[in-house]
Amino acid sequence: MIWRWFWREWRSPSLLIVWLSLTLAVACVLALGSISDRMDKGLSEQSRDFIAGDRVLESARPITEAWIQDAQQQGLKVSRQLSFMTMTFAGNTPQLASVKATDLAYPLYGNLDTQPPGVKPQPGTVLVAPRLLALLNLKVGDNLDVGDTTLRIAAVINQEPDSGFNPFQTAPRVIMNLQDVPKTGAIQPGSRLTYRYMFAGSAQNIATYGEAVKGLLRPDQRWYGMEESDGALSRSLQRSQQFLTLSALLTLMLSIAAVAVSMNHYCRSRYDLVAVLKTLGAGRRALQKLIIGQWVAVLVLAAIAGSIIGLGFEALLMKMLAPVLPSKLPPAGLWPWVWSMGALVIISLLVGLRPYRQLSATLPLRVLRQDVVANVWPLRYFLPVIILVVVGLLVALVGNSSLLWALLGGIVVLSLLLGGIGWLSLLVLRRLTVSHLGLRLAINRLLRQPWVTLSQLAAFSMSFMLLSLLLVLRSDLLSQWQQQLPPDSPNYFLLNITREQVPQVTDFLRQHKVEPDTFYPIVRVRLTKINQQDATDLVHPGDAGREALDRELNLTWMQGLPSHNQVISGEGPPKAGEVSIDQGIAERLNIKLGDTVTFSGDTQDFSAKVTSLRKVDWDSLRPNFYFIFPPGALDAQPQSWLTSFHYQENGQLLVELNRQFPTLSLLDIGSILRQIGDVLQQVSRALEVMVILVILCGGLLLLAQIQVGMRQRRQELVVYRTLGASKKLLRSTLWCEFAVLGLVAGIAAAVGAEAALWLLQRKVFDFPWQPNMVLWWSVPLLSAVLLSLCGGWLGIRLLRGKALFRSYQG
Repeated sequence: MIWRWFWREWRSPSLLIVWLSLTLAVACVLALGSISDRMDKGLSEQSRDFIAGDRVLESARPITEAWIQDAQQQGLKVSRQLSFMTMTFAGNTPQLASVKATDLAYPLYGNLDTQPPGVKPQPGTVLVAPRLLALLNLKVGDNLDVGDTTLRIAAVINQEPDSGFNPFQTAPRVIMNLQDVPKTGAIQPGSRLTYRYMFAGSAQNIATYGEAVKGLLRPDQRWYGMEESDGALSRSLQRSQQFLTLSALLTLMLSIAAVAVSMNHYCRSRYDLVAVLKTLGAGRRALQKLIIGQWVAVLVLAAIAGSIIGLGFEALLMKMLAPVLPSKLPPAGLWPWVWSMGALVIISLLVGLRPYRQLSATLPLRVLRQDVVANVWPLRYFLPVIILVVVGLLVALVGNSSLLWALLGGIVVLSLLLGGIGWLSLLVLRRLTVSHLGLRLAINRLLRQPWVTLSQLAAFSMSFMLLSLLLVLRSDLLSQWQQQLPPDSPNYFLLNITREQVPQVTDFLRQHKVEPDTFYPIVRVRLTKINQQDATDLVHPGDAGREALDRELNLTWMQGLPSHNQVISGEGPPKAGEVSIDQGIAERLNIKLGDTVTFSGDTQDFSAKVTSLRKVDWDSLRPNFYFIFPPGALDAQPQSWLTSFHYQENGQLLVELNRQFPTLSLLDIGSILRQIGDVLQQVSRALEVMVILVILCGGLLLLAQIQVGMRQRRQELVVYRTLGASKKLLRSTLWCEFAVLGLVAGIAAAVGAEAALWLLQRKVFDFPWQPNMVLWWSVPLLSAVLLSLCGGWLGIRLLRGKALFRSYQG
């Protein structure tokens, strides 16, 4: 009996939309949950490759051996590393080199790419960068003097897993074994050394050890992982997850709305049937058995179909994201399945419990009076409960993230604006004098039922806002993201340039058809005082800005300010005795406009007044500075110069550059740019799939709401037809009515989407916000055209032959 009832009711479009919406909700939560689970593990593994360990302890002095022993006792692997600068020689030819001394455990994660492959720095050997070979005219197998010892060149370094990005690195890389360091004689009192200890192990052991270590750190020590990095690559990976999370949120919210609209419509359409059954003697228990059985059947089919579709979407997305994820990912756990099935049950209870309760409570009196509706669980009480539960479900699903609150904030703004725009539109329509009969009938109908009109506007506006939000984010935000790293971005940095060499380097590059970027003067100093007080007394060890006080800072001067630095407070560029400061370091050091900062250089101390705060784009992989002075302010300090350029041909220019200017330092960041480009490309492809999923959910919501509108219009169409109105006039009326609804809904959707974009761009994705003018005309136009087409098509079906009268009589 239950299955016969179910298969008969299955032909109802409303129940079909309910099933499709629930299916897409399950598919969305399962696919995105599984991907998120696997990506968390995969990106965690990939991020370990970028720092050659799970966590790194960086220090200016060796740590106590007890720390290492404690880590090993807790089951952690440890790799030691020491970095310093020293002179290398090939015969009588000297060259300054950046030495990384490691043990044979390095790297704990990632791959040290060498030629020949698979070579590690064994005692007595050394790995060198290609540029050092070119400078010293050496090859693999030759000997290289490092300080006081001679080592054999075993391989060429192609890529280090933990190379990072440091535009102030001043020499080509050399990797040697830690056992050979004492023989070099390079470690002397006063030497500038950096000790790094890489740790690898289970997440729990790493976390336990990290909590113990953090309480013992000195000011010159830092405990960090990839997630604490502000590098461009880590930010790219984080944003890829944010985009996917946003897609999941939009899909889930549209699914909930579609289920709510279609379920309510389906149950209302069955009030008369239940009333007749009760009149014929059907008992309450029998009806509840039929209704509950039907609902369970819908849920079971939605769970099965949603699981199959979700696994398919997961496989498709993982295939698209494969180039930016580790080759082998662990399978997802049970949580995505728990969340998807739990979301199915919770959504069905939230949006289906009240309509089904009203359906089962239908009074037999409805057979005689169509206006009789059971008053069960009034909306003024039930609706706030639904909202709280939905928000709680979303928070539990994606966490207490600014992404979720930005999206919910946009919906709240849309709701408030919708009320004002809706009432204003109704007032405007009421005062209009329209000669076209079809448009006049459409306007009159909208005015007769203002609350119904506003409810339809709410559903249409929500659909168009969420759809336009994702489409604009995919095109606009990815476009801005890619604009930060255009194809002609500089992939080489030149450092240690003297003032006299600036024109010589410029002429050399232009002879090879390469145009250098801006030349930046560099001065290395320490920040010592803020408002004539010792900076170390104001910023204590462990504070966010203390790291900037424990090392030398790179200052520069220029006539204006860089185009990629936005002045957010004060006036720039700085004048004599003034300085412009990065907003981030100002907040960490509690420096405000008008404060005086004092620096200690190699020759003398000097002070400047802070007159502007800048928002620095640290993701741009261009030279950026905390402090920018006016010309002439740093003339008393020793200076070197820095520039960058784009070069994609063979390496002949680089070899000639090294030979003509042997004291210059060249930094190649092409591999970092390629990694970020791969992330952008794959995220863009993955979003195409997510856009399809969101559009499907949005389309279901639109169809559900249009179907509700058609049922409400059916009786009026019968009356108009009976009074002699032509089918052409009725079709014109439907076209005009839905076009007006679409236009007003599109305007409200554009306003809400712009508000949500502002929140997302400023607070989540950290992009400068600009009004999207295309949004303001395209969304109202497209929504008016789309709704008029949908409404007109359904209207034609209603008016075809005698279908209208049969549907009314039935």
